[in-house]
Amino acid sequence: MVLHVNPRTCGTFFDMLSTKSRVEIVESLYRGEKSVSEICDSVNAERTNVSHQLKLLRQCGFVFVRREGKRKIYSLNSETVKPILELAEKHVQKYCKSRLARHARCS
Repeated sequence: MVLHVNPRTCGTFFDMLSTKSRVEIVESLYRGEKSVSEICDSVNAERTNVSHQLKLLRQCGFVFVRREGKRKIYSLNSETVKPILELAEKHVQKYCKSRLARHARCS
């Protein structure tokens, strides 16, 4: 199978991870499904901002939502997004150690 990587497609994917708030939400959902309130508590953000970011993440299939009574429960797309994040983590740990060390000193 030959895969052609379209820069526009890849750009769209990575744009979803271009804000700190969306990355924090994705990271929170990586650890398990949550309601909006639980996500707000987890990322220490206001509900309106979290809801807006979740809408964008839903539109690109990064997260899914299901109803549980009156609550909406969000989960990370485990078919595509979760494996890509795991691969990105593996890549950074293997090839970006000097950048990790610099970021650790700045924190």
